[in-house]
Amino acid sequence: MAEGHNLSGRGVDRRRLLRGLGVAGITGVAGCLGGNGDDDEDSSGPEVSDREEVDFANLREGGTLRGAVGANVASFDPPYSTDTTSTQAQNFIFEQLITSDRKGNYYPWLAESYELVETQDIDRTAYADYMTSVATGEEGALETDEQVILQHPEDDPLESDEVRVITPEQAAAAVDDGTFGMQYRYRLRQGVQFHNGEELTAENVVASVARYENSDVSAQTFDSLLHARAVDEYTVDLFAQVPDAEAEGQLPGVYIFTTEQAGLEDGAIDPRQGNEPIGTGPYVFEDFSDEQYYELSKFEDYWVEAMGVDSIDWFDGPEEFPDGPLVDAVEMEIVPDAANRAAALRNDEIDITTGLATDTLDEFNADDGFTVTGIETGGYEYIQYPVGIEPWGDQRLRTAVNHLVPRENIVQNVLNGWARPAWTPIPELAEESGTTDPEALAEELRPYNEYDPERAGELLDEVGEDLGLEYPLEVTLETNADNPDRVQMVELIAESMAQTEYFETSVETYEWNAYIARVLDPEYPDGGIIPCIGLSGTFNPESFCDALHGSANIGQCCNLTGISDPEFDRLVDAARFDIAVVEDERLRAERYDEIWRLLADRRYSSLTHFDLMTAVSNTDVIGFGIYPFDEGIYSFGLYSPAESQAMWLDRE
Repeated sequence: MAEGHNLSGRGVDRRRLLRGLGVAGITGVAGCLGGNGDDDEDSSGPEVSDREEVDFANLREGGTLRGAVGANVASFDPPYSTDTTSTQAQNFIFEQLITSDRKGNYYPWLAESYELVETQDIDRTAYADYMTSVATGEEGALETDEQVILQHPEDDPLESDEVRVITPEQAAAAVDDGTFGMQYRYRLRQGVQFHNGEELTAENVVASVARYENSDVSAQTFDSLLHARAVDEYTVDLFAQVPDAEAEGQLPGVYIFTTEQAGLEDGAIDPRQGNEPIGTGPYVFEDFSDEQYYELSKFEDYWVEAMGVDSIDWFDGPEEFPDGPLVDAVEMEIVPDAANRAAALRNDEIDITTGLATDTLDEFNADDGFTVTGIETGGYEYIQYPVGIEPWGDQRLRTAVNHLVPRENIVQNVLNGWARPAWTPIPELAEESGTTDPEALAEELRPYNEYDPERAGELLDEVGEDLGLEYPLEVTLETNADNPDRVQMVELIAESMAQTEYFETSVETYEWNAYIARVLDPEYPDGGIIPCIGLSGTFNPESFCDALHGSANIGQCCNLTGISDPEFDRLVDAARFDIAVVEDERLRAERYDEIWRLLADRRYSSLTHFDLMTAVSNTDVIGFGIYPFDEGIYSFGLYSPAESQAMWLDRE
């Protein structure tokens, strides 16, 4: 990696220097940056299918699916984990009230049916009469152990010694008086059993919601959810705080637990804590060896199998579609090194894996003995600037670095075309509700995200002169070590920055789970570091802006550097929590367009690319279809009536 020099931003012809770099290109990691960076056309990705078509008349039952994942299961307790590998494991075991297909259409699941009962045009000030005051501490932290469902929007914890809030008990009182934004009613399927024989009832749903209070994902859970209430044994109501355009998918987004497990201590649903996870899902937990493997077996009393898939009202699949998953058992090895996972697949030690380096994908894609399945994902990768550490508070500095992110080179030379440059902040699957015109948005925002070292130099000269900076600035970028493509990407960005001679860069890497703990540490924003990480979004556009930049997500996934922008928070609120956008999809899209423009201007983060989600399997695996989000790959591939998706193993 090239290093910069101790030069001052004033008195140096940076523009000429950078123009020269644009011709010469960067050669350290990935070859010719300058030439490719000027191309107008996006690279086309490799040819792969998202699903193998099969004839269910030929299905086979039985066998053990042998897979490998790239990280340890940090926790089997859903509210106390934020990484996708843990959620992959949990999705074999636990289920939710609804499910979805690959396009984000929602279907009743543990709920036999659901309906929107009522929507009321209120905002959060409507709860003032139910609120209590809590003291604020250093940096605005609220001094209460109770879950804060919502805070009065006119109170500022940074400016006052106390603020007004709603806690779960007060939320129940508000609902008693008819104060809520939306009311959804879910009628549960009768006869659904947990793995321990307990029958699913409405009380399980209420207790499960309570388990999410003050958890690691409480901010995203209670950004909308107000209260859960059992109506009768098999009917439960979920209430939203205010009208929510994403309520149908987000409000019931909790996993359902047994009565006993819902009451366990924080993080205790985990074999390392002496509690094997128990759900209603198609597979039963069997064994787990920390950092080594986990094993599951088919649940013989799985409700779909017991009731028959034809008992699901909305199912319209083929007559031969099975009543449950066809594979008897699942064994997942934990193999952090992607090369070792690829070797295990070639040596027939496993049947399927994901997360391989893209050059390895090319090799498997050319080999008739393996199948590569791929789909553009709702996941993305980003770097985030330490906005609370000077001089990164200056928007021009962040914009300059964004112009040094070589997106096309990353996609073509690091990822070998297995991705798409992020010219806008939203992937295709979220465009329908996330922008009024995807092509116009791309045309407008692409210039903000082009590799443009000349413009970067102009901005760096301006900010250097205004702030009296002495270049080069020392900058550390970091990411997880067990993703070789991501490491190469970060090294390329660091090299791109360093070759301007405005920056002296270094790259640090950490093992995945250690890295997750590091970036979610409350003190991480004080380190002045540029982190790089991948994030799995949802079918809704909010997950491509709020998770990174919402002030409520500081210290949780995934506002890593402590970004706090009241105007952004207000715009995100208006794009989702407003009866006007609930009733008018076009208005909702217009408001998101405004958000994308604000983020392009303020440049808190730089999205680099949208991944092509991939899985590689051997020829024993028949009928695998891939889901666009990492956490659902295996649970969807094994069995999903929503798209008549089921796979089996063809071997003796």
